[in-house]
Amino acid sequence: MLGAIIGDMVGSMYEFHPCKTKKFNIYDYRMRTTDDSYLTMAVAKVLMDNYPINYTKESLKKIQKELAKEFVRTFRNNLNCGFGAKFYDWCLASLDMCEIQPPYNSYGNGSAMRISPVGWIAKTEKELKTLSKTVTEITHNHPEGIKGAEAIALCIFMALRGYTKDEIGERMIKEYYPEIAGFCFENLVKTYEFSEICQKSVPQAIYCFLISNSLEDAIRNCVAIGGDVDTIGAMAGSIAEAYYQSDSLCDFEDKFLYLIVDPEVEDFVKKFHQTIGTGKFK
Repeated sequence: MLGAIIGDMVGSMYEFHPCKTKKFNIYDYRMRTTDDSYLTMAVAKVLMDNYPINYTKESLKKIQKELAKEFVRTFRNNLNCGFGAKFYDWCLASLDMCEIQPPYNSYGNGSAMRISPVGWIAKTEKELKTLSKTVTEITHNHPEGIKGAEAIALCIFMALRGYTKDEIGERMIKEYYPEIAGFCFENLVKTYEFSEICQKSVPQAIYCFLISNSLEDAIRNCVAIGGDVDTIGAMAGSIAEAYYQSDSLCDFEDKFLYLIVDPEVEDFVKKFHQTIGTGKFK
C-alpha cells in the first residue's frame, strides 16, 4: 500500500505535464496525495475493521455496505483531490439521496488503483478473487473494471509469495492482458497517451513493474511513459512494493516517509501492517 501511495504522489506531478523521461527529481515537495491514495486507504480501513476477513455472503455484504459509506465519507472530506467524474457523480447522488447509489458499470482504472490492500490480505487465490470483486463492484461492476482490479491484486499476491517476474508476467499475459508481451519501453515513451480505462492503463502499469529493478525504478518507468501517471504509478508501485520490499523499508521509502508523506498517512500505513501481521515495520 505504501508503494501505491508513493507512486500516486510522484505521478501527481506529471499527470497533465508529462516529462517522458526517467530523469527527474523524485522528491518534489509540490507533489500531492490524490484520490488514488485516499481510496486505497478507504479500502484498507474497512478491511482492517473486518479483519480477519470472514468470506460468508453476509460478511462480504457487510464489507460492501461499510466501504460504500467510507468511499462517500472520503469523497466528502477530500473534494479537491482529483476524483473521477463518474465516481464524483456517484458520491454526490449518494449524499443527495441519503442513500448509497447502485454501481455505474465503470471500467475506469479507479478500480485497480485502490485494490492493493486486497493483495496483502487475501490468503488464497480464491479469497483474492472474491474479495477483489467485493470491494470493486460497489462502483466498478463492468467486467473490465473487475478484471483490472483483480489483475493488480493478483500481481501483489504472487509477489508476496515469491513468484518471479517471469511467472507473474506469464500469468498476466495468459489470463489477463496478452498485449503485455508486445510492449516495448522505448515505444511506450514515444507513443503512449493518456487513458483512464483499465484496458489501456493496467497492462502498462504491470509492464512498468515487470521491467523494473526496484520500487523507485518502477515508478520512474511510469513517469517516463506518461499518461494517467498518478494512477499508473499507484498500480505499478503497489506491485513493486510487494515484490521488492514486503518485509522491510528501503532507503527510498524511508526518505519518502521522512520528507514527503504526511505523518497521519504514515501512521495509517503502519497500522495496516501491524493489523495484518507483516514484518514491514519492525
